[in-house]
Amino acid sequence: MPRQKYSTYRENMDEISDSFSDVTVVDVYDIASDIGKECERIIDLYGADAVTGLMPKVINALEILENLATRNERENTQLLELQTKISQLENDKLEKAEYREKFEKELEAIEDQWRSETKDLVGVVSRLQEENRKLLREQNSSPSNFVEGDSPVSENSPNGEMLQRLKDTIEKQRDEIRYKEKLIQEKCGDIDNLKSHVERLMTSSRDAKRKHKTLQVQVRTLCDERADFLVQLQDQQRDITALRQRLGLAQKENEDLSKLDLPLPSNKAIYDLDDPNRPRFTTQELKDILNERNELKARVSDLEDELETYRPKPKPES
Repeated sequence: MPRQKYSTYRENMDEISDSFSDVTVVDVYDIASDIGKECERIIDLYGADAVTGLMPKVINALEILENLATRNERENTQLLELQTKISQLENDKLEKAEYREKFEKELEAIEDQWRSETKDLVGVVSRLQEENRKLLREQNSSPSNFVEGDSPVSENSPNGEMLQRLKDTIEKQRDEIRYKEKLIQEKCGDIDNLKSHVERLMTSSRDAKRKHKTLQVQVRTLCDERADFLVQLQDQQRDITALRQRLGLAQKENEDLSKLDLPLPSNKAIYDLDDPNRPRFTTQELKDILNERNELKARVSDLEDELETYRPKPKPES
């Protein structure tokens, strides 16, 4: 969520409540920073008493919002993990269901083929038994015809060919079954590889979560340091304002003394009040104030740059 002024947050409170799931700890820190700037303006305009009773309530509300944002991030992470796991389990379930359905269809086809072949074999066996009984009757009735004739051999030869074809078919089906078993073993190996890959991904996800928590701690520390330096910079600006007020009083006293036309000691210097280059502070005071102000500004700029690197990129508005 982009940074906004506190007034903008109050005007868009409904939108923030609708998109609360997108609020992060960094967003809370940005809100706190904006509120701090607004409070500084109020203090400069109306004094510190104007926000004395309000600040504890604002701080309490920001702490509650920070806790809610932290809990929200944790719950979103857990929800994402559960959704990923559910999706993975559903995919595994679908793959297993498809494989099982395919295997059942193949098994059903094999069983149908086996039933048809068994039925054919039963018919062949019945026909052979009938022919054997017929041959026995013929043998009992006329043994000489059975010895001289070759008709039984010619009748049995088609049955032998059929038995050979059935044997070939059975061998072919056995080869197909062995091939299917090999495919099943390969699929099991692929499933084991996928499980190991998922475990590696889960380990990487845990490492990324730990790094994310570390970055959050660093961002919080940087925000605290930035707030401290902003307070110090504001104190320096107040000191400069106080020195300017003292300078105005000194100028007024100098004007009063010049109007009295009192004789000045020999070791005192006289300056023209209209001279823009007249000295106002000692050289050491000016050096100390300017150096301290420049150091604070440089430190604040460095902290803002470092905070910008850790701040997540704004999400595109849907």
